[in-house]
Amino acid sequence: MDSNYHLFKKAVQSKGKTVHKWYYYWNDPVTGVMHQKVCKDCKTQAEAYVFVSALSPLFTERKITIAEIGKWMYVPGSDHLERMEKLGRSYTYETLKCKRNLLDIFVKKFGEMELKDLTIPMVIDFLAEDTHSGSWKNNLLTVVGEVYEEAPFMGLPYIATPKFPKFRRNSVKKDVFTTEEINILFDEKLWECLSTQKYSKHPQFDEGHKAIYLMFLCCVKCGLRIGEAIGARVNQFMFDQGVFVVDGFYRHNELVRTNYNKCGSDEDKKIRVAPLPKDFADIIQEYIAEQNLCADDYVFQRYNKPIRKWLAEEWFRRAVASSGINVGNRVLTPHSLRYTYITRMRREVAGETVQKIAGHTSLAMTDHYTRAAIPEMVEAVKPAVGAANRLFE
Repeated sequence: MDSNYHLFKKAVQSKGKTVHKWYYYWNDPVTGVMHQKVCKDCKTQAEAYVFVSALSPLFTERKITIAEIGKWMYVPGSDHLERMEKLGRSYTYETLKCKRNLLDIFVKKFGEMELKDLTIPMVIDFLAEDTHSGSWKNNLLTVVGEVYEEAPFMGLPYIATPKFPKFRRNSVKKDVFTTEEINILFDEKLWECLSTQKYSKHPQFDEGHKAIYLMFLCCVKCGLRIGEAIGARVNQFMFDQGVFVVDGFYRHNELVRTNYNKCGSDEDKKIRVAPLPKDFADIIQEYIAEQNLCADDYVFQRYNKPIRKWLAEEWFRRAVASSGINVGNRVLTPHSLRYTYITRMRREVAGETVQKIAGHTSLAMTDHYTRAAIPEMVEAVKPAVGAANRLFE
């Protein structure tokens, strides 16, 4: 029986006689008013008890589920994001999208539960069965922690965020190419054949192989990430100084180019320079002249736009497959070109110089870089110029 109902018996007049009937009452928690009703057809206390036990509960405590807590999290314009901004946390659109996707996965599994019932083993066992990387799982755990932070603003009592154990980062390291494999892969005839095959049925869409071929050649000759190569503009090639200035990358999921490097920001650009091998410089300079490109134009274009990342990766897979290179168990992707470059450079040049070229560390000299600092950067990487020229001899 609902404890909010209370039984009592009282005497009432019925047809001139005094009879005893069973009643029940309850108090309205808002108004304080007491209500009472008769236990219909109940002659004994036992019958009255059965009658009241069958009544619906008076006040059902509303349960706030994990799904309700997360309903407006990471949504632009929401109270949640306004609070985050007041706390000094700002997110890009892409970050919000990623966090929301992770939250949706978490809610799909645990959304019907109350937060107080969630346990560390539940979450860890769920993630342990997932095939994503350790970094992805740790990102999801960060989102789970932010669900706990949001709960008090939904009227729930404060629940301390559990100390979830972190997963080991297990990103797969890319393998490197041998000199012979690089020479095979960058035989231009291979890329010409790929273009012919790809557009054999629709030759009207064939813009040739040159842009994609040279873009990947730029990756291996200058040690670039694929996004940096896609976003390469004419004015980054400083032919007189013999360097390539890495001052941004093409963010493929937003179709925009940044004005800072991968680990940088609008406030901290982290621009770097890489030696420009003479043989490659001659090829690129001739290509720029042939295409009649201006200083701010993207160098590597298809259909007058920067090359799409998925298309470049497709071409690269086909090139490796068609080259006859024995891949075996190796992981050979476009990023392997950067790994190959850095591995080779480390054999020839001091590690500190390679770090400056690759942009792996934020040394004091790379802080808040501007174009005015490029001469000093050129001097810093001069020891690597000779190595860059003979890297794949």
